[in-house]
Amino acid sequence: MILPVAVRSLLAATAIGLLALPVHAAPEAVDKAFVTFQVENDLFAGFANSDRHYTNGVQAAWLSRPLDGLPQWLADLSSPPIYSLVFPTPSFTRADHRFGIALGHAIFTPDNTAATAYLPNERPYAAWAHVTFSLQSHRASESGEAWQDNWKLDLGVVGPAAQGEWAQNEWHKIIGVDKANGWRNQIRDEVGVNLSFERAWRSPTFATERLFGLETDLIPYTIVSLGNVQTYAGLGGTFRIGPKLPDDFGPTRIYPGVGGSEWFRPAGPGCNCYLFAGLEGRGIARDIFLDGNTFRDSVSIDKEHFVYDAKLGAVAVVGPARVSFTHVFRSREYKGQPKPDQFGSITVTFAY
Repeated sequence: MILPVAVRSLLAATAIGLLALPVHAAPEAVDKAFVTFQVENDLFAGFANSDRHYTNGVQAAWLSRPLDGLPQWLADLSSPPIYSLVFPTPSFTRADHRFGIALGHAIFTPDNTAATAYLPNERPYAAWAHVTFSLQSHRASESGEAWQDNWKLDLGVVGPAAQGEWAQNEWHKIIGVDKANGWRNQIRDEVGVNLSFERAWRSPTFATERLFGLETDLIPYTIVSLGNVQTYAGLGGTFRIGPKLPDDFGPTRIYPGVGGSEWFRPAGPGCNCYLFAGLEGRGIARDIFLDGNTFRDSVSIDKEHFVYDAKLGAVAVVGPARVSFTHVFRSREYKGQPKPDQFGSITVTFAY
C-alpha cells in the first residue's frame, strides 16, 4: 500500500532530520540527552487475558540536552499563563528546556479476535501510528520545589494506514499464535492531530516522612489534551519509596502517556532505585478508538466518560540507564465492557 509506506518514510525522514539539529547545553543544567524505548502489552500483565482492548504499544523517543537560547516567546509559552492561574508556579531559580521527538504505534482489538464479523457490542479494532514533538521544561527553586511542564504535539494516522493488522498478525505468526481475523472492521483512515499539556510537581508542600528508613515523596500531576484523537482532562499522583530517589518525575508511559519524565539524574552513589504506586483519573470528551471516525461514519461503541488507572511498579538506575516496569489496572472504558483491563509497561532510558 502506497500510503503506509509514505507515512513510514515521512516519519523516518523527520526523525533523522530533527536528530541532526545542533543542541547546546545550559552550563547549570544536567548536560545529558536521553533515548527511551518502551513496550506496553497486555501479555505483561501475566494473569490477565491477552490480546484484547489496548493490546500493544511501542515507542522510541529522543530528548535533547538542555537548550541554550530558547526564544523568549517559546520560553513564556512553556508555562502557559492561563494554566498558571489555576496551578500557580512560584518563583524559581533555574529553568531548563528540552526538545523531544518520538515515534509510536498502538493497537486496539475487541475481546473476540477469532470472529471475522463485526462485533457491535465490543471495542472496535484500531491502530494509531504517530510522531510526537515535545517541549519539556524543568523549573526548580532553592527551597527544593520543582515543576515539569510538558507540551506534546501528536501527528499521525488512525486506520488501515497505521498497519495494525500487519503488525499484530505478523508478530502472531512469529510466536505461533492464531491471527486476529476481524481487522476488516477497524476504524477507517483519518489523520490525527492532538495537542496536550502536562504539569507535574515535586514540592515540600507534599512532603512525606521516611518509611522503614527509606526516602519517600509524592508527585501530583495534571494534563489537558485536545484533538480529534483524544480530548480529556486528567489529574493523578505517584508515590515513590526507595533507598535513594533519583531526580526525576517517575517513569513514562505510552498510552495515554500521562506523568513521568524521560530524563533522570542519580541522587549519588548507591542504589538509585524505588518502588512506586499511583492513581490517575481522566474525564474524557472524545476518544477516536471508541467513538470512531470524526468526519464520517465508522465502527464505534459508547464510551465511559470517566476512566481511572491504578499503577504499581519498580525503577532502577544502573550506570547511564534507567529501567522500569509498570503494572497498570484500568477501569472500564466503554459501556458493557465485561471487566477492567490490565497491562504491563517496560521502559529503558539511556543517558548520553
